[in-house]
Amino acid sequence: MILFWTVVALLVLLAAVYATLPLAREPEPFPADPLPEELRAEIEALKQEARELEGSERKRTLGRIVQLERRLAEIEGRPAAPRTRRVSWVALMATTAFLVFVGGVLLRYTLPRAPGETITTSNLISGERAVDRAKLAELNRLKAQAERNDDAESWLAYGNAAWEVADYNAAAEAYKRVLDLDSKNLTAWKRMGILFFMSGFPEDAAQVLQVVVGVDPNDPEALLFLGNAYSMLGRFDEAVGVWERYLAVGGPDAERVKALIAQARAQQEAKAAVDSGQTPDGNVVYEAKCAACHGQNAEGGIGPRLVGNPVLRVDGAVAEIVKKGTGSMPAIPMSEAELQALLDYLKGL
Repeated sequence: MILFWTVVALLVLLAAVYATLPLAREPEPFPADPLPEELRAEIEALKQEARELEGSERKRTLGRIVQLERRLAEIEGRPAAPRTRRVSWVALMATTAFLVFVGGVLLRYTLPRAPGETITTSNLISGERAVDRAKLAELNRLKAQAERNDDAESWLAYGNAAWEVADYNAAAEAYKRVLDLDSKNLTAWKRMGILFFMSGFPEDAAQVLQVVVGVDPNDPEALLFLGNAYSMLGRFDEAVGVWERYLAVGGPDAERVKALIAQARAQQEAKAAVDSGQTPDGNVVYEAKCAACHGQNAEGGIGPRLVGNPVLRVDGAVAEIVKKGTGSMPAIPMSEAELQALLDYLKGL
């Protein structure tokens, strides 16, 4: 064992020495940053090109424009700095190998795991690893029991356990089996309705959750997600009514639901303004459609910060993102008048 750690220490020392060798050499020539004028010219050319493109080609061009805008802002906003020395690829690989080796040793000897457990599974649930292992072991036990007994009670227990650890695929399979065995099980119907909503099927979610609330009008979880489904469908009056019922029965997430009610009412006002031919208020549109993710003052939240975001300066980029979505952001339904009001509001940020 002593010999092993001696060899390890020597390897670490050699890797560190080798990684620092390039720092003693003269720096290699490095191309200068492009001039701001060159970047502005390229940005303008790309903007002209983007106006004639559609679909994915337009998205790529708009993305390139945003990158160049950021690069231009960096160049114009920073003082000239001396060039740093370049590190060779060989040195970088040696350093990476060293870090990987040390990380492997630390994981091997400092991270306790149950037999057969991976790092992924040990961190699946928030909290202490001991709790994680206990919940995962219980989940596996309940699954085996459900497969063995094949009755509604066992499958429901497994589905609820999967739901608690956010394994929604397993939960969906379990609840479906519950309904095969007991078509009147209210808990399984409720959770399936919520899964419909989470999967982007608000109409199906609303139909299922309406039945659940009809049987049990005081179920806060069903009321919360039924309101969410109504809101996604643009049925704001019904959403507000359901969420107010949630507050009346003492739902546990009252502050969040009050915020949802305020947003739904703002959306009602914006929709009424459009229907009456009035020009929508951009601030109202933002609060109704954007504030939940991007922050009340566009400071960022679930979504990125909008204040000072270079994408706001790229012609057509925001409209494209709102209409078609990008990354984890879905498309946001709104009328042309609402969209224009929103764009005007964002220009003033």
